[in-house]
Amino acid sequence: MSTTLMAGKPQVVSAGQHQAGTCRMGDDPKGSVVNRHCQIHDVDNVFVIDSSVHVTNGGFNPALTIMAIAYFASEALVRNWKGTGFRS
Repeated sequence: MSTTLMAGKPQVVSAGQHQAGTCRMGDDPKGSVVNRHCQIHDVDNVFVIDSSVHVTNGGFNPALTIMAIAYFASEALVRNWKGTGFRS
């Protein structure tokens, strides 16, 4: 654990948080990293299927939501796979 300052007050920071939200999901490449199937907009055949596409965790453990997103994305990947050139 370490201590940081927030608003001038010491805060304890632990490694217990679930990291999420570094790869925004969306339809517009200008405002997001991956599409609705977790495929990177600008690179063919690269998918980000993890907690980084989950925007926020709220106050609950995100494990089931992350697994559901992974299941949904992998199902689309398998359904549309053509060996190379995944773009449709």
